[in-house]
Amino acid sequence: MTDNIRGMRTRRWAIVVLALAVLLGIVAAFGAWRSDRGGSAGTAVGRAAPGFSGPIARQTGGTFSLSGERGHAVLLSFLNTQAEASAAGDPSRSQIVFLKSMNMQSHPHGLRTVIVDSAGVAGLPAPSSDTLINFTFDWTLDPSIAVVGDANGSIERAYGITKLPTTLVIDKHGIVRHRWNGFALAAQLDFAIRPLVGRALVGAGPAR
Repeated sequence: MTDNIRGMRTRRWAIVVLALAVLLGIVAAFGAWRSDRGGSAGTAVGRAAPGFSGPIARQTGGTFSLSGERGHAVLLSFLNTQAEASAAGDPSRSQIVFLKSMNMQSHPHGLRTVIVDSAGVAGLPAPSSDTLINFTFDWTLDPSIAVVGDANGSIERAYGITKLPTTLVIDKHGIVRHRWNGFALAAQLDFAIRPLVGRALVGAGPAR
């Protein structure tokens, strides 16, 4: 009797895990379908991501270069870092929460997370380097998350950014694999990132 009960519980858990995997897969697929996969010609899905570099908003300094991350998957998000808290909830602020979560889960597996300030698209003056550094402290961003300013809007233009947030997942060869012109859900980001960093999907075997 005890063995039968254990067997039933095991089967129930297997069914729950499988159902969860299917549900998350549906959510991710729906998100990919509803997302605007365009942008400028050079940043559409399946095209090489335009290279860029800039100072990292960090007290210790340093420079971020996208080409320097070749060999790593990159989670790149264009945000309004100056967005203020409101009852409605700004999508840039909400996106940061998911970016932090994705970085925490997948940085140990090689993911690189980058936030580009997009004041130009937000219709705001470009923040100073000190303001961006304060942003990293206010959001308790891990040092592994690079925050880069775009004072002259050159990065925004290269990526055809017209809506905030806009988030891209770039593979280790520098190819854009996913793009969301608008808020990206955690499940969408997770399903896009896992295969690129060698993490298995929920309920699946080891990624190859």
